Amino acid sequence: MMDIESLFLEICKYIEEKSEYFDIFIKCDTRYEGWFQTEILKYILYNLSEIKIKSVGKNLQNWGKADIVFEYQNKEYIIELKAGVIGENRGYNLYLISDAGAGKDFSRMGKGIHQNAWAIICLTPCKGSDNKKFISKVIQAQETYNVKKWKEFKFKTPEGKPVTITLWGK
Repeated sequence: MMDIESLFLEICKYIEEKSEYFDIFIKCDTRYEGWFQTEILKYILYNLSEIKIKSVGKNLQNWGKADIVFEYQNKEYIIELKAGVIGENRGYNLYLISDAGAGKDFSRMGKGIHQNAWAIICLTPCKGSDNKKFISKVIQAQETYNVKKWKEFKFKTPEGKPVTITLWGK
C-alpha cells in the first residue's frame, strides 16, 4: 500500500536522477512546470500501474483546473504543481504566496474543498540557496492558507546548485 508521502519520495528520487536539467533551467532563468508535470506523469504511468491517471489540466467541479487527478484504491487525489527558478523576475513570494503561484491552490486546499488535495512544489534558486527567505515564505503560506508543508526533499545539481521539492497538504 502506498501513501502520498511514499509517492512523493519516489517521485523526488526519480526527479533527482535528472538533476542535470536543473543546471539548464538555472542558466536560462526559466519556469519548468510543464517538464516537471511530464516527468511525474511518466514515472506514474511506467512504474505505478496501480495508480490510474484520471485527468491532466482539466477543470473539476468546485475546484477549477487541476494539474493531475489520479485514482488509487478507489480514492481520488488532486495534485497541484509549481516549478521554476527563483531569480530576478520570480521570487519565493510568487511561487508560495501569490495567486499566480501556489496561493490559489493553497486557498482551495486550506478550505478543505477536496479531501485528498496536495501540492508538489519544486524550486531552484539561480543565485544559490536563500534558506531564510524560503523559511519565512513557508511560514507565511502556512499561516495565510491553513496548509502545511509535510515533506521536503533536497538535492544538488551536477554544478552544485540546490533544488528543493516540497509536499503540501491540509
